[in-house]
Amino acid sequence: MLAALLLAGCSSPALAKVYIDINAPTLRQIPLAAPVLRRVSGGVDQAHFEIADTIRSDLGLTDLFEVLDPRSYLEDPQLAPVQPSANGFADWFAVGAEILVKGQVQRQGDRLEVDLWVHDVLRRESLFGRHYEAEPSAARAIAHMFANTVLEEFTGKPGPFGTRIAYVVREGDAKELALVNMDGTGVVRLTRGGSLNLSPAWSRDARYLYYTSYMLGDPDLYLLDLTTWKHWVVSRRPGIDLSGKDSPDGKDLLLSLTVDGDAEIYRMDKASRGLTRLTRNRAIDVAPSWSPDGESIAFVSDRLGNPHIFVMDRDGKDVRRLTRSGHHNGDPDWSPRGDLIAFSGQDERGTFQVYVVDAKGKQVRQLTFGSRDSLDPSWSPDGRFLALSSRRGGDSAIYLLRLGGQELHRVSPPGEAASQPAWSPTFLNP
Repeated sequence: MLAALLLAGCSSPALAKVYIDINAPTLRQIPLAAPVLRRVSGGVDQAHFEIADTIRSDLGLTDLFEVLDPRSYLEDPQLAPVQPSANGFADWFAVGAEILVKGQVQRQGDRLEVDLWVHDVLRRESLFGRHYEAEPSAARAIAHMFANTVLEEFTGKPGPFGTRIAYVVREGDAKELALVNMDGTGVVRLTRGGSLNLSPAWSRDARYLYYTSYMLGDPDLYLLDLTTWKHWVVSRRPGIDLSGKDSPDGKDLLLSLTVDGDAEIYRMDKASRGLTRLTRNRAIDVAPSWSPDGESIAFVSDRLGNPHIFVMDRDGKDVRRLTRSGHHNGDPDWSPRGDLIAFSGQDERGTFQVYVVDAKGKQVRQLTFGSRDSLDPSWSPDGRFLALSSRRGGDSAIYLLRLGGQELHRVSPPGEAASQPAWSPTFLNP
């Protein structure tokens, strides 16, 4: 278990304001340097390199910081103090850094002790610091936690680093479930049954994954325990059992079932397993997604012809159409703040792209472009990023897209045909 303690006396009055307004119309990247950590004792293996590399990678992904190339650094981190004097900022000012992340690591028995600080180079002062104690294998997790803290201190909202993305990978005629860290490391296979395993969805506590599997012939809904690797049936009704989205309070589950004929959306009380049918028409109603307050549900329906995004109350009442353009819209996912719904839709050329629409359906914004399909959007828990699948590199792969940015960062391994990402709702300890 990781232990993170705020260092007494390390916060500065300068942190009384938020440094970066992430909603500003124009955003200047802040030049940031993060040298390798100072080794106070032996036995730290490569932790001093790994922590610094991970912090640089995490903060660079946000596009809020211009992470300076370590090859340009002038200071020797093994000789210089981690708390610079007023004159100790000269080398960092010379390379153009405005923010400096420094730290030290030492081994105490079977534990790593890591101290990290953030300094303001222009003001020549320390801003804040953190102390961590953990197992040696948790060096990367420490870096993720500190990167989250840096984002929170500078923007007022913690980051998503240390979270994971579940996805589907094709293996021959089968489709299996896998996990990957947000930074593209730590790929783990979750199923190896040789059947079709589809549509992963996280429980609210990030301990379980819902998914639809054909392991017994029909598409049934299962739950996988990520700590014990055991799975069991959630719904095995006649026809198709799809989805599996936990309500924000964790008490209810949304499903798409064909038990009554065509695909309809149901709400299951998880304690009693009782079903409440929410949609009633001859159309196909699928892919339900909860609003963050649990009062509304976005879903896909072809009740007016082509598939479009609709919204209804949690009891199935007051159904209203959200999207009105495009021939095929699907994969809705409600943002953590509740103001946007991401979805995939066909552009004028018939290529699938990722869009966002406000919760009232008044404004639609296209996020991806190009001649290859991009679909299956899934929000990061902080709402800064979307995971999506795209064929822009040939085979389908999982990419990250910062909201407001344009560059896609691939996180699934090369050579895999990956799709249907689902972003974990919380930080996961290793």
